[in-house]
Amino acid sequence: MKRQLFIAAALTGTLALAGCDQADDSEQNAANTATQTEQTTAGEQAQTDQQQASRTLEGVMEFVATDTPLPDDAQVKVSLLDVARADAPATTISETTVDVSGNDPVEFSLDYPTAQVDPGHAHAVRAEIRDDDGNLLWTSPQRHQVEVGPDAEQAPITVSLEPVASQGSIAGQALEDTENAADQAGNAVADTTGDAVEAAGDAAGDAAEATEETAEDAAAASEEAAEEAHEEVEEMMEDDSQTAQ
Repeated sequence: MKRQLFIAAALTGTLALAGCDQADDSEQNAANTATQTEQTTAGEQAQTDQQQASRTLEGVMEFVATDTPLPDDAQVKVSLLDVARADAPATTISETTVDVSGNDPVEFSLDYPTAQVDPGHAHAVRAEIRDDDGNLLWTSPQRHQVEVGPDAEQAPITVSLEPVASQGSIAGQALEDTENAADQAGNAVADTTGDAVEAAGDAAGDAAEATEETAEDAAAASEEAAEEAHEEVEEMMEDDSQTAQ
């Protein structure tokens, strides 16, 4: 009997120890799971914070003058600019350099720190190619405005580049058109002035003729009046002579 009680007590103790071990294992597993969850959440939060601290603009560059070859080993500098103030130079927020070959569209991505942009300002992307001496060869003449900031949802953009020579030709044509318009305006003014001078001359001639005719009429009238007065004087003298006789 005592032996049976001893065996039962031993089994009870063993089961109790096993239960404690299982409880400890469950608590450890729960602690490990919580730790992993916290690490995953912290990692996701850090990734989210990193994404919000830096955003990326993506797009493609097109070269519109396909008959103008790009320089050998051409590099395009793509810049994000703050262009909010029209009376001040644009502020560069971020820039990157992209290697290109040929005139095919080229993809680009531009990272920028969100802390350095003001979503309330206007921002634009500009692209340009310069030679080794810093002379501008290609540029994007149009403004490619973009949305920026930690919450911005900017779709990929297309930036068009043109050779500076083409833009110079356009400017030259515009200057030539302006000069032609100025010449035409000058000719019109000269014609108008000439017509006015001619009209004034005609009017002056008419006035002179009218004045001359008026003077001639006045002189004729004066001469006639003088003759009449002279005749009256002679008649009076003859009457006096006859009376005296």
